[in-house]
Amino acid sequence: MIVRHPRKKRQFTYRNEILGIKRVDKLNILGITVSDTITFHNHVDAVVEKSVRSLYAIKTIRAHGLDRNALWDVTRATLVAQLL
Repeated sequence: MIVRHPRKKRQFTYRNEILGIKRVDKLNILGITVSDTITFHNHVDAVVEKSVRSLYAIKTIRAHGLDRNALWDVTRATLVAQLL
């Protein structure tokens, strides 16, 4: 991945592709999604998508009759931990 400043309009001359190496626009490093323009919208989108899946699972568990205290424990262990 080649990192570039998004506001500068200079064109870079990229070298030819190296065999076995794939060029990407974003990269996940230690759980943080970094794009080639150093913006965080890809990371925020990934966190929101993961949280929506957790909320769906929590709603499903609630529909099956889990009590409030246990439901809060599950929420804290999954959703709150992901957001923090």
